[in-house]
Amino acid sequence: MARALLLSLLVRQHMALKEKFRAKYPHPWLVWEAGAWNVPETTEGNVGATRLPLSDLRDCLPAGDAMCFELVALAERGPMRLGRASHNALVVNDATVSREQLILTPRPHHGWHVARVADSRPVSMNGQELAADGALLHPGAKLEVGDVRLTFHDADGFDERISRIAAQVLAQAISR
Repeated sequence: MARALLLSLLVRQHMALKEKFRAKYPHPWLVWEAGAWNVPETTEGNVGATRLPLSDLRDCLPAGDAMCFELVALAERGPMRLGRASHNALVVNDATVSREQLILTPRPHHGWHVARVADSRPVSMNGQELAADGALLHPGAKLEVGDVRLTFHDADGFDERISRIAAQVLAQAISR
């Protein structure tokens, strides 16, 4: 199973480690973006799907934390599976995600390849349906799996994102 860390924890580590942060985390990340979720309005009783709040309410709800999955390309590990079931390397516990949804495969010198598991729910990448044979993940690629939003970052992009958030946290602390 891949290690998953909260974004807020990584921001605190970045602030403490400074330039040593990159040495500790020199690999790509897949970030399960934060979202404010609500229960769908229905009279059908028990509904397993989560839904994003109405667009006019999203800015009123508190932003949650994000879950960050380390994508460490170990030769002996091979492909990593993402899905709702606990046996996956990357577990996304959301009812709108299939038990086995995606396969992420490290490609030497070419980053990561993503493909949808046969018979799983549809997946889009950057707003387009993911091709049957999958695609290479480029920095900043956005995957949508049901109501879950995932963002792929290479090491540089992730460090830049963490640095930006850490700077905002420091600025807020100074202004208080």
